[in-house]
Amino acid sequence: MLDLSGFEAYLRSKERSRNTISCYIRDSKAFIDWYSSRTDCGFDKLIELDAIEYKKHLLNTSESVVTVNRKISSINIFFKWLYESRITPDEIKIKPVKNRDARQYKGLEERELRKLRAEIHRNRNKMHICIIEILLGTGLRVSELCNIRLRDIEISERKGSLRVIGKGNVNRTIPLNKDVRKAIKDYLAVRPKDDSDFLLIGQRGALKRNAINLILEKYGKRVDVEVTPHQLRHTLGYKLVKEGTAITTIQQILGHENIMTTNLYTVTTEQDKADALEALEW
Repeated sequence: MLDLSGFEAYLRSKERSRNTISCYIRDSKAFIDWYSSRTDCGFDKLIELDAIEYKKHLLNTSESVVTVNRKISSINIFFKWLYESRITPDEIKIKPVKNRDARQYKGLEERELRKLRAEIHRNRNKMHICIIEILLGTGLRVSELCNIRLRDIEISERKGSLRVIGKGNVNRTIPLNKDVRKAIKDYLAVRPKDDSDFLLIGQRGALKRNAINLILEKYGKRVDVEVTPHQLRHTLGYKLVKEGTAITTIQQILGHENIMTTNLYTVTTEQDKADALEALEW
């Protein structure tokens, strides 16, 4: 497999954040695995047709257009590095997907959310309850969830807050509602002792993003609901919009640099349209 240490050094030289570098490396490894499964050729034989086929492959997944375009952006940076490192003879670039489908609702329906949340609470695992309540109550990205430290949390009798370092190392503070405060306090009462001060501690130390995904996937399978941390983030964003929360407030809660990203949550679901027409009286 291609050694990506040079690519990682290249990204550092461009002053990319740690989370961004991790994302680019992960997306590039996925492309390398896909390319290697199709051909025995090295990357000196990479051609534009390979890039086009990979774009088609991404579009055949269940991921949103926004996620596909993020992965395409990562791969384009990877291709640029390959060319500048003289590994490939030509610089290849994949065009992003047109955003016509990007405004489809990507969160959970209320019925699905109720089933999932109830199943997690019934299991009585304090850490798993803490995970679902934090994701639902704050809209954190999975990387932000994994990076929560005990010193980032402040909880008193009637209020609480969480300091978060988001994309681009931008800090924000998120108030914690009563459900999140209770879930955190209940978990802290049984949290394993650990040398680190990361909030979420598993059998092998601080939880990583894959562990979070697997936990949610396990419960999702039990109630026949496909769920990811990002879907829960979308679910919160949409609910806040539906309840009339100012778009700038949602932007600050979710940590969006550009308010146009927040506008993606101002979608109309099929249920919204059905409810609107059902309520008509002439």
